Amino acid sequence: MAVEQVLASVRPATLGDPVAGARRAEESLRDALRDTGPVDDNMALQYALACAEAACEHLKYCEIQEARTLLTAARGQLAVARAGA
Repeated sequence: MAVEQVLASVRPATLGDPVAGARRAEESLRDALRDTGPVDDNMALQYALACAEAACEHLKYCEIQEARTLLTAARGQLAVARAGA
């Protein structure tokens, strides 16, 4: 759910101040990642987390388009993880 919320919050139309918006999105995503439990044998979930972590790094430098691409990939992997559960 956090991936969906962050992805929506970094849409170009919703970013009044891109720097502040990117910082808020990064903080929100990092908080969600801290709360993630173990994902030992679920490869799709591992990929989703890797994409979300990489998106955090891009948000840190206000690279919105790159972050959106990674968040979209994370969303897809989360769907795969849910389907396999």
